[in-house]
Amino acid sequence: MPTDLSALTEDLIRDADGLFAGLLRNAMIGVYIIQDDLFRYANPRFADMFGYTQDEICNLLGPDDLVTPGEQAKVRDAIGTRLDGLSDTAHYSFEGVRKDGSRIDLEVFGNRTEFDGRPAIIGMLVDITARCAAERTANERLNFIGQLIEAIPSPLFFKDAEARYLGCNKAFEAFIRRPRDELIGRSVFDISPPELAARYHEADQALFDEPGVQTYEASVEAADGMRRDVIFNKATWLRADGSMGGLVGVITDITERKQTEALVWVQANYDPLTGLPNRRLLHDRLGELMKKAHRDHASVAVLYIDLDRFKEVNDALGHEAGDQLLIEAARRIVGCVRESDTVARQGGDEFTVLLPGLSERTPVERIAEDIIAAIDHPFRLGNDLAYVSASIGVTFFPQDALTPTDILKNADQAMYHAKDAGKNRFSYFSPSMQEHALQRLQLGKDLRSALAEAQLELHFQPILHLVSGEVRKAEALLRWNHPTRGQIPPDEFIPVAEELGLIDAIGTWVFERAIDFILRWRALHPPPAGMPCPLQIAVNASPQQFLRGQSLEVLMLRLESVGLPGSCIAIEITEGLLLDEQPAVIAQLARLSAAGIQVSIDDFGTGYSAMAYLKRLDIDTLKIDRSFVRDLTTDPGDLAITEAIIAMAHKLDIKVVAEGVETLAQRERLSAAGCDYSQGFLFSRPLPEAAFFDLIAPTTP
Repeated sequence: MPTDLSALTEDLIRDADGLFAGLLRNAMIGVYIIQDDLFRYANPRFADMFGYTQDEICNLLGPDDLVTPGEQAKVRDAIGTRLDGLSDTAHYSFEGVRKDGSRIDLEVFGNRTEFDGRPAIIGMLVDITARCAAERTANERLNFIGQLIEAIPSPLFFKDAEARYLGCNKAFEAFIRRPRDELIGRSVFDISPPELAARYHEADQALFDEPGVQTYEASVEAADGMRRDVIFNKATWLRADGSMGGLVGVITDITERKQTEALVWVQANYDPLTGLPNRRLLHDRLGELMKKAHRDHASVAVLYIDLDRFKEVNDALGHEAGDQLLIEAARRIVGCVRESDTVARQGGDEFTVLLPGLSERTPVERIAEDIIAAIDHPFRLGNDLAYVSASIGVTFFPQDALTPTDILKNADQAMYHAKDAGKNRFSYFSPSMQEHALQRLQLGKDLRSALAEAQLELHFQPILHLVSGEVRKAEALLRWNHPTRGQIPPDEFIPVAEELGLIDAIGTWVFERAIDFILRWRALHPPPAGMPCPLQIAVNASPQQFLRGQSLEVLMLRLESVGLPGSCIAIEITEGLLLDEQPAVIAQLARLSAAGIQVSIDDFGTGYSAMAYLKRLDIDTLKIDRSFVRDLTTDPGDLAITEAIIAMAHKLDIKVVAEGVETLAQRERLSAAGCDYSQGFLFSRPLPEAAFFDLIAPTTP
């Protein structure tokens, strides 16, 4: 049956209109027609988007009613452009206003058309509120991340999978002294020296080969050439498809920390005064040298150096002068050794020299002698000249010991042996020194309890007036009655007391006992009128006690408190204490003189020969050393020296005591020479307190 095409066309058109109308009613997008600035058609979805009914929109509302004020101009312009024939289509987004005042984000797809024979706009709206919210959230996150990255104080950078820079933060720009525009798209080979760039690239490639986290220290160079020590912390990042995206890195600048660590290491291992290795670094180096010597079947020589009389110079001229002396002494010692040798400061005035590869004594002796000679030269300290010497102990690894501690202990013992032998010399370690050191250590322990346990006592040796034969003076001599060793001579325990810092307490005890003796004597034998102190007790004072201790202060206060004149006590010192007329010595002598306490120079003629101090300092008595008195009846030279000392002293109004007088002939020669006093076995040995008391007691007629 033939088909009626006209009827079919009409049916299709009728059906199409119905189909299109159904699509518009059920579409998920809004469809509208605008003409004459009013909505002529709005499908249900469009009306629902804005919260209106279709009737409320069509022919009653225009675009301005559904657009936020801020975007009305943009929408009008887009509509006008199409209506004016300038554009057939448009695609844009805007923010709409719902009936309840809420906002909605919309995307517009519009076309120019005709409606009822006149120009109109037909368009579709897509609700993109959720998408815009997601984009805003994403943008906010990106903005937050960007701000966070910029706020991070540590330099941070991004690279792609080819290790080219993608971005960085301001801290990174400042760190490498380059703007980020010069970095983007470039590699480390474009901005770093070849050697450093190769290292950085190798590290990046290792991270790409094994994705994960990488941390390492490195040195970086900025555009201005400044190098910094840093820690790199890097991690890879992947794209959404799992492929390698690149890496992100954070730099921690540890330059200051490294500098601080280096400074702390120097402070921990070097002496701040002399710049020499200190005790800690000395032990480390000695240990390393001993290991190497053991491998090479070689030796290490160790020299332990102590500056003789340094404490006296330090006390007399002050710590600043003492520091200058130590600095100069260190320089002189370094000048005597090889560059491969180590010179260290043990502390105080003690130095140590490590001489690797020296097993023969000859070169070691030469170095020791060079050091002794160098130290022996005067030290210019400001306007003063100071004189010290060096005592050196020498030991060898592995011949004498096998550990650093034992080696240094042996060298120390050998040094003390050099001191005991007269100072200004060196001494080799020997096994017998260990026994001596142990005895010395035990002696120090025993000495600490000697005072508390009443093991110390005073003996008195009379000093006779040669003309009258009367005992007008006596020297107080300290004795130590050890509970197991018996009598220990002062020349054995006094150096130990000085070393341990006990000399001041012992000196105070001696002064107290001497004053107590005088008080008891005066109580039983009141002095004649005009003779306030018929008996004077002379007490020896060590340089430490004289310069630094408090015992002299105690002495003067004690004399004042008991009402004794200062002339009842005399202080005996050695010539060496007067060397260079040190200000501290002069001040102390002046104080003693003001208190009426006399000062006597012991063993005169055996020490320093600076006679000028006799006429400028407050010296009351000279004691001629027994070495001159012993042979003065047989040796014309000793007699001449003795007579010269007596004559010189009398010219300076200084009294003279001759020590070690043992024969009548010696006494007669001394009397003939005009000597004032004599002291020796001819009259009496040193006596215990009770025996001396009885000796000088007046006889009953």
